[in-house]
Amino acid sequence: MRRYSVVALILSLTIIGLALTPLIALAQDDSPQVPGPAPAAVAVDVTSIEPTVMVATVGGVLSIYGSGFTAESVVRLQGFGLLNTTHVNATALKADVPASVPAGVYSVEVSDGTSTPDVLVQALTILAPTPTPKPTAPPTEPPTVKPGQPILTMSNYTVTPQQVRPGQEFTVAIEIYNNGSRAGENTLVIFSGGAFLPLGEKSHQLWQLHINAKATVSQQMRVPATLGNGVHQLEVMLEANDWEGNNYKFPTTVPVEVIGASTGGEVTGKPKVVIEYSETVPPVLVPGEPFSLTLRLANRGSRTAVNLFATAASAEMAIPASGGDTVYTDLLKIDGVVTVTIPLVLGALDKGGRQSMPVALAYSDYSGGSYSEEQSIGVDINTSLVKQPQLLIDAYSTAPDFIAPGDTMTLTMRVSNVGGGEALRITLALGGEGGAGLAPFVPLKAGNVIFIEEIPIGGSVEVSRELIVDGSAETRAHSLPIELQYDDPRAARHKDTQRLSLIVRERPELQASFYQPPGMLMAGMPMPLSLELLNVGRSAVNIVEITPQSPLMDVEVQGLPFVGPLDAGGSAPVDLLATPREAGQTELVLDIAYRDDFNQTQILSRTLSVEIIEGEGPMPGQEGMPAPGEGMPEMPETPMQKVWRAIKGFFGLGS
Repeated sequence: MRRYSVVALILSLTIIGLALTPLIALAQDDSPQVPGPAPAAVAVDVTSIEPTVMVATVGGVLSIYGSGFTAESVVRLQGFGLLNTTHVNATALKADVPASVPAGVYSVEVSDGTSTPDVLVQALTILAPTPTPKPTAPPTEPPTVKPGQPILTMSNYTVTPQQVRPGQEFTVAIEIYNNGSRAGENTLVIFSGGAFLPLGEKSHQLWQLHINAKATVSQQMRVPATLGNGVHQLEVMLEANDWEGNNYKFPTTVPVEVIGASTGGEVTGKPKVVIEYSETVPPVLVPGEPFSLTLRLANRGSRTAVNLFATAASAEMAIPASGGDTVYTDLLKIDGVVTVTIPLVLGALDKGGRQSMPVALAYSDYSGGSYSEEQSIGVDINTSLVKQPQLLIDAYSTAPDFIAPGDTMTLTMRVSNVGGGEALRITLALGGEGGAGLAPFVPLKAGNVIFIEEIPIGGSVEVSRELIVDGSAETRAHSLPIELQYDDPRAARHKDTQRLSLIVRERPELQASFYQPPGMLMAGMPMPLSLELLNVGRSAVNIVEITPQSPLMDVEVQGLPFVGPLDAGGSAPVDLLATPREAGQTELVLDIAYRDDFNQTQILSRTLSVEIIEGEGPMPGQEGMPAPGEGMPEMPETPMQKVWRAIKGFFGLGS
């Protein structure tokens, strides 16, 4: 009988030990896991494009430069649509401009679906092809449109000290300027020296130099001991490639004045640069059209002019066609003559005939003297050819941005008049005349035609129309034609069709719920929460990240969160550990990041309501309770603790 009692006692103690084991494990595992911050999205920034001018019916390849570009980046011509885009690197994209793009001025937009799109306003000009007379001889193939190229020039320089002696070391710093129509790749500055000796490494790698960008390079030099007095040229080679690997070299020189042992008298006089001749191509200019201005500059002073800049001084009359409106000449000797050409676009002028155009001249001499003045030239302007209006849809948006089948949205368009005449009695037909091209979009509360009374020269008008997306619409980019009809001041009717790109995405249908009812949440007490995601939609959802948050709780994901495709009808667990900070009714928000049909990341949020009650005792670190890591005060032993201590002593695990 005593043997059976001992066995029963051992069996009872074993059952009690098994029952207490989960509680001990739960008490030991109370260290919260702090998730790291999510990586921040890199903002898209577009700085320049090349070329800036193309010809309709020809098309070509457009290079876009900036920062923050990814493999998901796409390029769109506002007023036309998306372009076939190639990702080169984080600072460069290429896009194919089809020959079907109509003539006009377009804003270039770059977006990647994760950050705010960036727009380069009115950056690309598509010129109408020049009509040619009917040939009397067998026609020849049209000339191939030559791409642009980087053009490197020295825009400024300094020599320290300004005058050097034979055998002396000095420093020359030059400012390199890309005045071309393409970025310079693998840009190299080589101080070959010429009459002077370079010290140390004479080659300087600049890598990439964008259009209109500048860079400064310094080089230590020495004057040969045998070099005589006078102004000698320090030779510098500027070198760059384009995207196709073509190499371009631009030799230049820096004048350096060498003085010897003799102390000659002070140099007197000053340079005087004048415009002796000017012409424009074409001879008669039309507002809004490009032209080239050629100037013949002569130095009629008594000293050499250096660092000569000629600038089209009136931004209202003329703006740069490509690059800039300034040309540079490093040296113009006494009675010397140089011819320079500036590519420009005539401004929106109302007055025709012979007009005066100001040209600003700035230059200096070898002693550091600076000179500037403004001279005027005559140009012939014909305004009778630009009285016709030209309307462009240069911006549009949808509210909301994310549209899915069955959604109601508001389409907002900005219509701008970029022509030379007032546009009257304007109609915009969504989907074209009769709305044949409107599907899968259906207008609500009004028809597909929008009327505008007038748009003045340079003016813009915003119009909106509420649309619903057909529930059976395909999830893709839909091209929506917009037919514009308008009258010019002579009552002649004009018609043009432009296209918008509207992206329809599939919206996932995810439900979040507690698959185990949460226990009582108490302020200051960590509590595990077991949730379930259920895909009630018709297609799989590719989940990439799940982030919990709450205003009254610290919430973290336990273990490895679910990542990957969640099939239709499937479910996935989400295990959380919540530590309430204070009592009250609060929300538990799950931000679910997923990839849409365009491989772009979208965020879907689901919210659950939870209630927190007041804790029974002070929080760790509060008055009367030790902070985490500090020792706990001695507490009296409970009866259960005494039983557990007896069990451990029986099995030799402690007393």
